Amino acid sequence: MDVYSNEPDAKLEPERHSWRRILSIVWLLFIVGLIAYFVVSKRHELSDIGDVLASADRRWIIFAGAIEFLILILMTKTYQTILLSLGHRMPLHSIMTSYLKGLAVGTVVPFGGPAAMIVFIRSLTQLGVPTNDAVFATTLASLSGFASFLVVLSIVLLTLFLTGYLPMIVIVATIVLAVVFLVAASFVAIPLHWKTLPSWISRYLPGWIGRFLVQAHGHHVTVKDLRRPFLFSLGVDLSGAAMLYVALLSVGERTHIVAAFAGYQVEMLFNVITPLFQGIGIADLSITLALNELGVALSEAAGATLVYRLWDLWVPLLAGALIYLFSRGRHSNSG
Repeated sequence: MDVYSNEPDAKLEPERHSWRRILSIVWLLFIVGLIAYFVVSKRHELSDIGDVLASADRRWIIFAGAIEFLILILMTKTYQTILLSLGHRMPLHSIMTSYLKGLAVGTVVPFGGPAAMIVFIRSLTQLGVPTNDAVFATTLASLSGFASFLVVLSIVLLTLFLTGYLPMIVIVATIVLAVVFLVAASFVAIPLHWKTLPSWISRYLPGWIGRFLVQAHGHHVTVKDLRRPFLFSLGVDLSGAAMLYVALLSVGERTHIVAAFAGYQVEMLFNVITPLFQGIGIADLSITLALNELGVALSEAAGATLVYRLWDLWVPLLAGALIYLFSRGRHSNSG
């Protein structure tokens, strides 16, 4: 039975959309107010940001873009490897275009995580991957991503602890992401070890989850099958932190690379917990503050954050939006 066969109650949809609009408006007002307060209170320290960006080294900025392209390849290889373990040989470019389409939709839609997943899964099904396999592959990729991220985070925390300075914002990021990972790991551990759900779990879950887990168990995926996806995910996290470090180099800041890793951890936290535009505003502000707490001048921290988010957010968003609109237009013309 298809995991999407249970459609949500149509009567509840208007109410849900209404709540999403209200929460989105509240979120935007909060972000605008927070950024306005930050800019006003730090206006003297931020007065040089225009000069910082104007004098930024273009070669480092371009290099940061090359790292973003590497990140996209590694991300795609993660999915490709998992799909291959499920018996589906997929070309790299097809997975990448599907991923970018989902990324674009998930970025602009409030609380867009589920929307991004649905677009990505539907793209894979159009390429011949069964829906349940696409859902399972996405779940395993997320688990690999969380595991690799926590490995990198542990190293960063240990380094910061040994240097004698551990910012509170990094501690909060660690706790939240650890909880998210444990929940995700627990969910995926069930189909890997149990063919049927224990009664004390199944009584609290919708029936479609149980059916999905039973089918997922039939893939016979083991921890060994997740080693290569984990290594690709590890490459994504290392490359993401390296891109932030290169962004710092572009504005002339040659700080310790651990500061870039800490800023990357903070961004990942707000990408997880914020509902709109991959944490736009609050993530940018948090990266800037984390870098500043670790010794980077505020203007340089803000300038490096803008360079980093150009490649991390805006360029993939534009690429995904163009791919999505082109595919929609082509589908309309063929229909």
